[in-house]
Amino acid sequence: MQKISSFIIILCVTGFFFTPHLFAQQDPVVMKIGNEKITLSEFKYTYLKNNDLNTASEADLREYIDLYINFRLRYAEALTLRLDTIQGLQKELDGYRMQAAKNYLTDKEVNDRLLDEVMERMQWDIRASHIMKRLPLEAKPKDTIQAYNEIMKIRDRLLKGESLEVLAVSESDDPSAKDEISPEGVLMRKGNKGDLGYFTVFDMIYSFESAAYKLKVGELSMPIRTEFGYHIVYLADKKPALGKCAASQLLISYPRNATAEDSLKTKEKVKAAYKAVKEGVDFAQAVEMYSTDKGMIARKGEIPLFSVNNYEGDFIKHLYGLKINDITEPFETKYGFYIVKITNKIPVVINAETKAVAKNKILKDSRSNKSKEAFVDRLKKEYNFKEVKTKDKFPALEEFYTIDSAIFIGQWTVKDSSKWQKPLFTLGGQTYTQKDFANYIEENQYGNIKNVNLDELINYMYKQYVQNTIIDYEDTRLETKYPEFANLMKEYKEGVLLYELSEQKVWKKAETDTVGLKAFYEEIKGDYLYPVRVRAKVYTLKDETAYQKFMKLIKKGTSPTDAMTNVNKKMEVASVQHVIRWEGQDMNFDSIFNWGQWKPSMKKAEESGSFEIAQDYTIEDIRKASSSSSNFQFIEIQEFLAPSPKPLEEIKGMIVSLYQNYLEKEWIKSLRANNKVWVNEEVILSLIKK
Repeated sequence: MQKISSFIIILCVTGFFFTPHLFAQQDPVVMKIGNEKITLSEFKYTYLKNNDLNTASEADLREYIDLYINFRLRYAEALTLRLDTIQGLQKELDGYRMQAAKNYLTDKEVNDRLLDEVMERMQWDIRASHIMKRLPLEAKPKDTIQAYNEIMKIRDRLLKGESLEVLAVSESDDPSAKDEISPEGVLMRKGNKGDLGYFTVFDMIYSFESAAYKLKVGELSMPIRTEFGYHIVYLADKKPALGKCAASQLLISYPRNATAEDSLKTKEKVKAAYKAVKEGVDFAQAVEMYSTDKGMIARKGEIPLFSVNNYEGDFIKHLYGLKINDITEPFETKYGFYIVKITNKIPVVINAETKAVAKNKILKDSRSNKSKEAFVDRLKKEYNFKEVKTKDKFPALEEFYTIDSAIFIGQWTVKDSSKWQKPLFTLGGQTYTQKDFANYIEENQYGNIKNVNLDELINYMYKQYVQNTIIDYEDTRLETKYPEFANLMKEYKEGVLLYELSEQKVWKKAETDTVGLKAFYEEIKGDYLYPVRVRAKVYTLKDETAYQKFMKLIKKGTSPTDAMTNVNKKMEVASVQHVIRWEGQDMNFDSIFNWGQWKPSMKKAEESGSFEIAQDYTIEDIRKASSSSSNFQFIEIQEFLAPSPKPLEEIKGMIVSLYQNYLEKEWIKSLRANNKVWVNEEVILSLIKK
């Protein structure tokens, strides 16, 4: 706890790590701390981070001056000790900079629009079908034109009335559209005939998702380009979002190679099953009685939470509009007849948590490319990005189209760097050559690439190289371009170094310096005493019969120990516990004593200074331990114990914390004694509005 509280002081003094140098140069110097000079504007800015000058008093300002001096003295010592060269701290700072820089290396306006778009689409589920013509992302222009013309011909056929399901099987390059047949001719998987079922935001590639969500139900899209190729999309349905559901299902399938009679029997079985569940038969029992799915019988029909994209569209469409415990009418899919009972529903809710999750998903989703591309395009203009090429020719890049095929297995190397000297582009007045790109390929090439032409791969990697180069260039300029970012990093560095310094000078020392800690404890132990305590024996009788026998012996003058032995001759019904207690330590124990009888005695003992058992304590001061207990207890008070220091082991945590405070104060005294400090109080105090 002490570590945390000390670090908080640092944060407060530095204005949560904000100590900018954003002010005019002709500032009066108001402090000299060692070799460091502090201007009025710098001090004022830091102060205003946590305080209001309108309500500040002279005492407030003087207190802050003192804290600020302590902070600057500590930081100066951290630099003197070269803590900024510690590799672990450098790594920590690099990690923080990387996180902080993300906010500056993206297009905020685009990100905001993307988030709003996600929130809107999240409230709807859509069902779509598609036909695809495969095309690599960086395909040659002629291949792109060819694929586009092919998909347009298919679209024209659809508009003329041909079946999408038929064309998806015969023309689509999406393998899921077709039945999967084993080499032996066995049907392994039925094709979806282009039907993608229901889905929602983040379920599809962004460009495909956008195209689908922009359609009206029954509408066919123009060709859509994704990383897989060209698609035409048909929107079959749109529903308010189902969210997540849990359910129980009963599946009754047709027998293999079913006859007409088999089909009739199956349908009769479906009717019987539905009648049973509607009349109140337990759904799990109905599954056991009627289902033909052995796996589902073993699970009693239970389906854990699922989303709309987990099941085919012909299954999901029957679940919309249902409430918990609602049961669907029987419906048929390619797998057979289903009866479904909804057991749980988690609706889509738009709130701060939902938005936070969506923001994180956007960063990982393909839609983040839109933000990245917008950001890069803006930087290209800002830094005058120019490629060294003619309208249709890029000779410096095209030379890479002839490199050896080792790149496809991730083993290409720059064998002759002198070969790659031609300029590719300029950025911010700096020229980037073939050699720079060649080095990038060598360090970032992919392995086991198939079905991609070399020039397509080069084009793709070049695009990534340009984007990364531009973003890296912007990254190196953040401190210069954004003063608030520079100050954020400066002040985070201050905080990290001061934390490490406090760790070394105070926190670790307090925990490891056993000799110093013990000496410190000896000086202050008189402030941490036990109160007046009672040493006693507690005799517990397990039932009233034993208690009455015990008390009869006590009243005859028998000692409690002998009385307990006597009571226990026939059976173990009595026990003794040695205790030291004081009022309020244990409420169970407190309730045993008759405080009205013996507490005044303790008071008398305290007043007289003689901690002897008072004469007015009697053996009748006996009570049940608590109303909930069947035991009876007898208390034999042996002595009152005078106040005494608590042992170090018992209060070590608190003593360590106090020792840390002590070490810190002594450390500050030493820093002040060894460094010259000058303060122009007149100028600083003039900040206060009179």
